[in-house]
Amino acid sequence: MTNLGLEVAREADARGVAESVIAPGNDTRDADILSTGLRSRWSLSHPLGGFRSPIVRSAGAAAARLLQAGGWGLIKAAERFRMGPGLSGDRTIEWAWVLSRLRRDPGRVLDFGAGTGFVALAAAFAGHEVVAIDLEPCAFEFKGAPITYRQGNLNELEFEPCSFDQVLNCSTIEHVGLGGRYGSTTDPDGDLRAMERLASLLHPDGDMVLTLPVGIDGIFPPYHRVYGAERLPRLLERFAVSDEAWWAKLDGKSWQPATRQAALAVHGSSSYYALGLFVVTSQ
Repeated sequence: MTNLGLEVAREADARGVAESVIAPGNDTRDADILSTGLRSRWSLSHPLGGFRSPIVRSAGAAAARLLQAGGWGLIKAAERFRMGPGLSGDRTIEWAWVLSRLRRDPGRVLDFGAGTGFVALAAAFAGHEVVAIDLEPCAFEFKGAPITYRQGNLNELEFEPCSFDQVLNCSTIEHVGLGGRYGSTTDPDGDLRAMERLASLLHPDGDMVLTLPVGIDGIFPPYHRVYGAERLPRLLERFAVSDEAWWAKLDGKSWQPATRQAALAVHGSSSYYALGLFVVTSQ
C-alpha cells in the first residue's frame, strides 16, 4: 500500500467507510487507497484484488463515497486521489496567480466557470461587482455575497459587448467543448469560440486572467485539453499577452517555475500536465 493509501485507509478505518473502489488507469496495488480501510485486505491472485464490497469504477464516485464520511484529512486525501499524484497542488498555483492579478480598482468582473465560487468570492471581497457563470447549477456553499450567478452556455447568455473590466478564466477553457463532463456538449472548437466571445466582452482597457493545462498538444476526453505549440497560439490569437508564467513538476514531485520550452515539452495525460498562467488583453 502506498503512503497515500495508508493515509486514506487510516482515515476511512476510523470513520467506518464501507466502500471499495478502483479508478480506471490506476494500478490495482493501490486499489485499497479507497478501500474500507485497514480492516480490509485483498487476495493478490484476483485481478481486481478480490474485494467483497461494491466496486466503483469512477474516481469521482470514489471521492464522493469518502466525502460522505466527512473529515478534513479524508477530504484532502480523497481529492489528491481524484486529481492523481501528478496534479496535486495545481489549484494552489492557479488560484494564487488569479488572486495576485485581480484589478485593484473596483470594476465589473466575470468569473467564467465559477464552480464552487472561490475565485468569484475573492473578487467580491476585493470590492468588485462579480458575475459568475457556469453550465451547472450554483454550487456555492455560501449566501449573501455580492455575486450575480447565471447558469448557462457562455455563447448563449446575453451580455453587452465590452461590459467587463476583467475576466477570470481559471482552469475552465480546457473543458469547453469536451462532452461528458461539467455539463458540456461536444464541440471540437468550442474553446476557440468561447475565447472569441470573452474577447468581445472585455472593455478596451480590461484584461483576462487565464490559467490552463500546457504541454505537448493533446485532447483527453472527457477531462481536458492540453495546449501546446499548435493549439495555444490559436487560443490566444485574439489577445495580447501582458504577463505570463509557466510551472511544471520537472522533478516529478513539486511544482516549480519552468521555461516556456520546458512546459510545452511536458507529455500530458488525463492526470498530468504543466501549467500556463497568463494575463491577456483583447486586440
